[in-house]
Parts: sequence; C-alpha cells; structure tokens
Amino acid sequence: MTDPRTSAITAALASMGADVVIRAGDENLIRSRQPGDPGERPFVVIVEGLANLLHEFVHILLAGRLADDHGVDYQRIPFQLAYDQDRRLLWEELACCQLSCAHLPGDEADRDAWFLEQIGIQGVFFGVAGVADFIELVDGARARWPGALEQEIARGAAALETALVAHGMTPEAARPTSAVPFAVRWQHAKNVRNLSG
Repeated sequence: MTDPRTSAITAALASMGADVVIRAGDENLIRSRQPGDPGERPFVVIVEGLANLLHEFVHILLAGRLADDHGVDYQRIPFQLAYDQDRRLLWEELACCQLSCAHLPGDEADRDAWFLEQIGIQGVFFGVAGVADFIELVDGARARWPGALEQEIARGAAALETALVAHGMTPEAARPTSAVPFAVRWQHAKNVRNLSG
C-alpha cells in the first residue's frame, strides 16, 4: 500500500509540472524530461523511495520552483560559507535532512540511520572530507549565524505540511511522524561519530 505522503507529494509535484519515478537503486534527482523518461510533464523527479522523495520535495518547496538539480551550480563546488547563497544551500540541505526524517514512517532508529546517511554525503559539497569535518563545519556555521538553520527548518516544515494538506492529507495526518528536533538528531549523529572514531 502506498504511503499517503507519497501520494500527496506525487500529486503536488504533478501540479507543479513534474512526474515522480520511484525506482530502488536509482539516482535521486530532479531534471528536465529526457528521451525515454516515463510520464509527460516537463520535469521528472527520480527517487529510490519515500525518504528520498521527502528530501527532494522539501528542496523544491524551499526553492519555490522546479529546476534541474534544484538550480544548484555544482561546478562551483566546494561551496563557501562566506557567500550568502552558499550558506542558504547549507541551511536548505540540513532542513531537507531534518524534515525528511520528521515525516518518515517507521521508528527513530530508522530515522536516525536516514539522517546519518544524508549528512554523510554533504561534506564533499562544502570542501570537507568525512562526517567529522562536516559536523565541525556545521557547528561553526551555526555558532556564527545563530537561528538561520532553525528558520529554514521552520519555513520548510510549514511549506511541507501546507502542500501535503493541499494535496489530499488531513491536517492531522500531515503532521510530522517524529517530534525529535534537529538539535537532538544532530547530537545523536555526533555521538555516533564519536563512537565510531
């Protein structure tokens, strides 16, 4: 049975001009339609499952539009936190990590594992190697720009719940499945990192 979030997000993306393709083991991306892509809309969102779909959808909501790779110029890697646009990208990525966990069915162990998987790939975009260096970078950025991440998470949370309700879910069903805040999930990630060396 399809999770109601999958159905609501698929409907929301269709209304924006994107078809959703869910294929285990595939890439997770948004792009303009290419020859051979299923569907007929101008964009296609390809994901492995609901967790990735949530992450990609929050990106789209925060950007306010559909664009190849969310409009990110990956040729600029590594992104530099001295630039406003690059900091916004960091906050957006972390908001997507948090909110995809907050709305993921299952238990907290599943959500924590998904959070760790997501942050584990972020460092390369910001010029750091490994999770420990990325954690240090994020902690430094949060100390230097307090409240910016929390504002982005709140903005994404409101947009996500609004979109879910607008596309068929009740307000109660559209609420997060987990109340664990970013700070707690982040601390758990740091603790796991310390235990694993």
